[in-house]
Amino acid sequence: MSLVGDRRVDPGLSRNRPRGNVGVLRIAVVVLFVVLGARLAQMQLVDGAEYAERSERNRIVVESVSPTRGLIYDRKGQPLVTNSGSFAAMITPSFLPESPTDRYRLYLYLEDLLGVPALQIEEAVTAAEDRGQRDLPVPIARALDRPVALMLQQVAADLPGVTLSVEPRRDYPGGAEFSHILGYVGPQSPDEWRVLQEDGYAFNEAVGKVGVEARYEAILRGVPGRAIREVDAFGDLVTTIESTEPEGGQGVLLSIDSDLQRYVYELLTNTMGEATTAAAVVMSPVTGEVYAIVSVPTYDNNIFSLPDPGEEYQRLLDDPRIPLLHQALSPVAPGSTFKIITAAAALEEGNITRYTQRNVDSTVLEFIGEDGQPYYFYDWRVHGELDLIGAISWSSNIYFYMASCGIPGEGIDGLGANIEQSAIVLGYYARSFGLGQVTGLDIASTESSGVIPSPEWKRRVRSGPLFNPEDRDWYLADTCFMGIGQGDVTATPLQIAVATAAIANGGDLLKPYVTRQVLAADGSVVSTTEPTRERVPVDEQHLAVIRQGMRQSVIDGAASRAALPDLLVAGKTGTAEFVDPEDGVTKERAWFTGFAPYHNPQVVVTVFYDLGVGGTKAAPIAADIIGFFMENVAP
Repeated sequence: MSLVGDRRVDPGLSRNRPRGNVGVLRIAVVVLFVVLGARLAQMQLVDGAEYAERSERNRIVVESVSPTRGLIYDRKGQPLVTNSGSFAAMITPSFLPESPTDRYRLYLYLEDLLGVPALQIEEAVTAAEDRGQRDLPVPIARALDRPVALMLQQVAADLPGVTLSVEPRRDYPGGAEFSHILGYVGPQSPDEWRVLQEDGYAFNEAVGKVGVEARYEAILRGVPGRAIREVDAFGDLVTTIESTEPEGGQGVLLSIDSDLQRYVYELLTNTMGEATTAAAVVMSPVTGEVYAIVSVPTYDNNIFSLPDPGEEYQRLLDDPRIPLLHQALSPVAPGSTFKIITAAAALEEGNITRYTQRNVDSTVLEFIGEDGQPYYFYDWRVHGELDLIGAISWSSNIYFYMASCGIPGEGIDGLGANIEQSAIVLGYYARSFGLGQVTGLDIASTESSGVIPSPEWKRRVRSGPLFNPEDRDWYLADTCFMGIGQGDVTATPLQIAVATAAIANGGDLLKPYVTRQVLAADGSVVSTTEPTRERVPVDEQHLAVIRQGMRQSVIDGAASRAALPDLLVAGKTGTAEFVDPEDGVTKERAWFTGFAPYHNPQVVVTVFYDLGVGGTKAAPIAADIIGFFMENVAP
């Protein structure tokens, strides 16, 4: 061993050092740097523009994460809706190729894959760009079959701007009989989105359109989550920067009894006869909660979950029976069901009493009015001597002409000092019983207020060039026909049910409702609907007289077919005449409204058919409904 400086050097070790490997390593390092330098030069000098463009097109996107929509239950806790998912093909215009040729080549590929015409895809993209929504995904195909969805998922990475999305889907297993209550959800229109985006809605987020789905949208929707993501030039995810989980929507427990709703729907459907539409309302005269509300015909709200409901929807629009119209919320002449209101007004105003007599010995009443013109008023039968109880029981038209407009030729005054004043007084009581205004039922459907006419109303609505000056005058006949629920008077089956409930319960005008409770995700009660009531301006003793007349009508009067063997039912029939515009023939609409049990009312039932006689068509159906309710639903 030798010494070099201060180090000892082993000659053997010096001879065995691999000097050639160091040279190879040096060469490899040099080559690597040359390759890296060349690649860097290529990226900067050759491909620099492309990478710069991609870098500029990388962006941060903020996406709304839809929550699970809350469920809707019937009064027994049975779910009436379910949630599921469906695949949708989405396209984001801002990520599409700039070249029109490349774009259309992409549309053609999607046409082959999805079966959606390329022109239709192009129109959807153009419409989104015209709305200034280039950065929002646009659905181009919904409810994709699973094999198609999987295929799209495999190729989406190579299709700029195209993504596969899982959309929430709402299903309605209860059947068409619930459609007018529940409504449905659907995509937002551009006009809706302009408003809803302020509440944090994504453009493609489904919203309640009608029914409970729309009325309780804010409750059912829940709280959306949020995801902040970086995406590349193709729209593919680079990284998730931040995310918050959504909160599911709250549930809604309805007052509707599913079994009763189905029973009433099937009963009406199977007894239509020549009628084309029908409706029924079953409600509590104690709380105002609605146990069943049926409209015939109806529609299947599941069609709005189809990929393209256009054809089915158009079929509904073309149906002359108007299935989308809620018949229980649509006004027609109430006929003699209105007489319970006329009786209340006459008793309260004092122009008749419980014992006021009238001998209806003819079906025709003739007298000269204040205007000097002869008037002829008709009854449906000769009744003989009647007091108010008998007049309600047998639904005498002539008696209620006397009670409302009076009989000027005999010196009998009506409700007011003259024919116009009598109409104004009667209109006041009609509105006090809830007619002429919407009930406020918590179903977001088109509910009409109906019409309670007045002299001022007639002058206003008939002031146009289509009417003669005399068409604007108020005549004795206007008041008389108003008193029996004919002429220009219109009301909905729900309004008549609400008015009947006020008679039954002794004077409380209740606001009807279908939602009993709002439920948290764990099933606990968030809130409970409290009954809302106002007092009608009629003494309870007068209402008791009307109830007696309605009870007598079922015992041996016009409503006798509403009788049940072991239950005291009270009711009032109605047969409203109208002229069919198609053939000019006078026809009749069938009504019945009543309550039971007589001494302790628990249910009000109102039934309507657009063709038929109240006593023979509507009354027995109402009896069946009352019987089913008392046996299966009554507390």
